Amino acid sequence: MHRPFRAAIAALALFAPALARADDAPDLCVNRPGLDTPPCTLPAGRVVVEVGAVGWEYSTSPGGRNDSLTYADTVVRVGLGRATEIEVGLGGWAHQRSRVGTAVSNASGLGDATFAVRHGFGSESDAKFAVQAFVSAPVGRAPGGAGDWGAGLLLPVALPLPAGFTLATTPEIDAAVNASGHGRHLAWGSVVGLSHALSPTISASAEVSAFRDEDPDGASTESRFALAAAWHAAPRLQIDVEFDTGLTRAAPDHALLVGFARQF
Repeated sequence: MHRPFRAAIAALALFAPALARADDAPDLCVNRPGLDTPPCTLPAGRVVVEVGAVGWEYSTSPGGRNDSLTYADTVVRVGLGRATEIEVGLGGWAHQRSRVGTAVSNASGLGDATFAVRHGFGSESDAKFAVQAFVSAPVGRAPGGAGDWGAGLLLPVALPLPAGFTLATTPEIDAAVNASGHGRHLAWGSVVGLSHALSPTISASAEVSAFRDEDPDGASTESRFALAAAWHAAPRLQIDVEFDTGLTRAAPDHALLVGFARQF
């Protein structure tokens, strides 16, 4: 087993004393795992901490390979009441290793900070759609940081289907930071997926995303297929895993993410 994943498992094990009977697990409003964003919001005073313990992406090209590892990508969400919440995130520590022929380069850096507000239309736990606006602050450095301010708007939607399935989609439009690290450009796209509870404490989802990025250094379209599973290990604890496959050249070949969410 790779060292990063041993570290992730050890971190999750710290929550073992909180494990409870499976039939005690309530509904949790959690962003992770998966590519889409849920429309649910937290009740007033409720706090959820979501951590991407470790994420690994790799891409190959003729004569080369790029591996990226991200640790402790963290989001803190706080319910304000009336179906509104705020989110504060800090991108984790990123390490990137690139190989072209026999030449190898390494780079590491902390990710940027994000600030978001989400408002759901309906009750906190049963909103069918929501609006979320965010800004990203350039506090990190490459490869984790983008280098400039960014912003975006998401419209999360979740619709119940027969047989216990849920259809989710998240259209998004961003003022994304240029690859040069200065200025912004238009980026837009959406995620569409299906989710289903496999048991009272385990759920799974399958999603497809497609995003168009109009970077002045070269426009591209990134598309992924993602499979994810979440386990409500305790009434206030979720452990999750996600596996992505790239569908276009701009997307990583594969990605694997492991993390957890804790409600307070």
